[in-house]
Amino acid sequence: MLTTLGAGWFITTRITDHWDQVKKNRELNLTAARDFQRLYGEAIAIWKTWNAMKGSHTAPFTQPENAKWDCLLRATAMEGEVESLLAKVAAERVLGDDDIAILGALRQAFKSLRRAIRADEPVQWRSDDVQQYATFKSLAAAMSVLLASKSPTKNRPDATTAARAFQQITANHHEDEWFDAVSSRPL
Repeated sequence: MLTTLGAGWFITTRITDHWDQVKKNRELNLTAARDFQRLYGEAIAIWKTWNAMKGSHTAPFTQPENAKWDCLLRATAMEGEVESLLAKVAAERVLGDDDIAILGALRQAFKSLRRAIRADEPVQWRSDDVQQYATFKSLAAAMSVLLASKSPTKNRPDATTAARAFQQITANHHEDEWFDAVSSRPL
């Protein structure tokens, strides 16, 4: 009888621990997805603010003294948070070549905003017909799906694999081709 009770307790504890871990991982995924979606919203807000300051789509207006610097600071901070999230994804998930290409392109899409501000030019995303804008939206959706669907606990990469994936995600070769990511790869 005592053996049966002990075995029952052990099995119940293992099942409870397993489901607690599943729940915790799901919460972490949702937090990462929410963080990413906040960053995407911040990118859109910076883009709209910057283009309004440049007179794109609206009549130019008198800008506050440090408006360009403020937009650049916001874009830089957002870009740093995106980079941090990409490092987290690389450390928690085994990524395939398509995942790495999509994440690398997404990183460059976020960087394009800061680059436009530094060049003192509006971001030329006037409509969905503009390839860069359509690609940015598709990459953001792909990232949201990746964060919501792939469990970070199954088959975690080792440190070397995670570092290699992160280096590939942040490689400079994505700079010139990021807006082709959607047309050349399945999302």
